[in-house]
Amino acid sequence: MKKSLVTLAGLAFVGVASAQSSVTLWGLLDADVSHYSQGGRSRTMESTSGNSGSQLGFRGTEDLGGGLSANFWLESSLLNNTGGGLGGALTFNRRSTVSLSSGFGEVRLGRDYTPSFLNHVVFDPFGDSGPGAGSNITLGGGANGLAGSNGLTAVRANNSLQYLWGFAPNALATVGSGVYAQLMYALPGNVSGTPALGEYTGGRLGYANGPMNAAISYSQSKGAPYAADAAQGDSTFKEFNLGGSYKLGVARLMAHVGTNNSDVAGTRYTHWSVGATIDAGPAYIPIAFTSVKQNNATSDGANQFAAGYVYVLSKRTSVYVTVSHITNKNNGTYTFQGSNGGGNPGIETAFGSGTSFGSGTGYDIGLKTSF
Repeated sequence: MKKSLVTLAGLAFVGVASAQSSVTLWGLLDADVSHYSQGGRSRTMESTSGNSGSQLGFRGTEDLGGGLSANFWLESSLLNNTGGGLGGALTFNRRSTVSLSSGFGEVRLGRDYTPSFLNHVVFDPFGDSGPGAGSNITLGGGANGLAGSNGLTAVRANNSLQYLWGFAPNALATVGSGVYAQLMYALPGNVSGTPALGEYTGGRLGYANGPMNAAISYSQSKGAPYAADAAQGDSTFKEFNLGGSYKLGVARLMAHVGTNNSDVAGTRYTHWSVGATIDAGPAYIPIAFTSVKQNNATSDGANQFAAGYVYVLSKRTSVYVTVSHITNKNNGTYTFQGSNGGGNPGIETAFGSGTSFGSGTGYDIGLKTSF
């Protein structure tokens, strides 16, 4: 009898605890077969993340009462064609955060997406994935291999402190409700007297209501120096971008414009894109045109046109096909970057050689499912 009472008491305690907190395990697997050709080289391969980044994650929320909650999020990249993660091991490199949220917003600490990157995802019909990703040229190529952006903070930042408003607690800071904002400062953790590499200060302000969404972002960060800044050990990278979308009938129209710049002459890159996702029954068609230009002596740059077809089999599973073409201008060194950390297809291994990579074409066909 006593054992039964103890067991019942234990079950009651677990029930109360689970009512006040929750932990979720989720994952996404995206595999494709792709072919790329550019600069006299070609490659056919099985890859990953052609439509969405393959990932495995854990997230949780604890209700602290009075509208206050504590949250955590751990998310790892997956390279499901090899069974590993980036670098061969599974690490929580996509996001690793802990936060407190209430009616006054959310304070979040850890590794997360930077405000200046998220517009590249939200206003890209391809979601910044696969051969059609706009970031192939808006954050690729160029004199530093990243079109004037800081490689340490172009996508995510370590050691960050954030304040978020207008987003659901512990959610991805992509599209908020009504007026939304994201402010971030990333500490460099450098010893005094040494370059503050990885320091980041940036923000994003947006408005989403019904069919429309618009957001503006600006940031400054410290990264690997251009030759002109070698003596001080870092360069200051400045990123600005503005994007908007509007649902009109069966199509969601999108546009995105921005600049990546530093104080060094010839390192300003201006990029813009227009695109749409078009509903087609149980499928949708993403299309986009993207362009980038550098303000150097030869006006290096590139254009990219991409189109795709995504057929939705269920809420969790889709099949897709994408084709994309990059045309480099003058001495442009832009190529296909691949998703989930880049490195695919790896046709060109060095940037900034002064020789144009010419034109290139990439296409893939793939399957995505989630749990």
